[in-house]
Amino acid sequence: MTLDCTTMFLATLCRELNLAPSALAQCIVCLEDGVPIAGGVCEGFNTYTITAHIWIKEGKKPSKEWFAAIFDYPFNQLGVNKILGHVLSKNEKAIRLDEKFGYTLEAVIKDYSPDGDLLIYSMTRDKCRVLNSPAWASTIAKLQEAS
Repeated sequence: MTLDCTTMFLATLCRELNLAPSALAQCIVCLEDGVPIAGGVCEGFNTYTITAHIWIKEGKKPSKEWFAAIFDYPFNQLGVNKILGHVLSKNEKAIRLDEKFGYTLEAVIKDYSPDGDLLIYSMTRDKCRVLNSPAWASTIAKLQEAS
């Protein structure tokens, strides 16, 4: 598996996420045999917060380096204080994943779409279970050496 941080796969990710990205959106993609199996789109950067959208292809498991990169980029490279994540209430897998990595529910927008409410999650660097875990330290260090 390899990582790609160019915008070459941004349109593909946005289709999967049903997202119309902002002009300055960036992405981090995990590729398997040159095909995206996971991606993160970051947008809405205002020097204090950023919104992250995450997609993982059904049945695929992205690399540990990809998971590290989607948290390293906003917190360590951009220096944001908070990442926001938008999740539809019926997307139980995304809710579990966000909460596993340290996101907490901050707001609920009722009746956001036919698929349910919009849950707005947030995470500060000190709550990020990837960047603050000894189990992830060597992966983060390798990632930072490469950049």
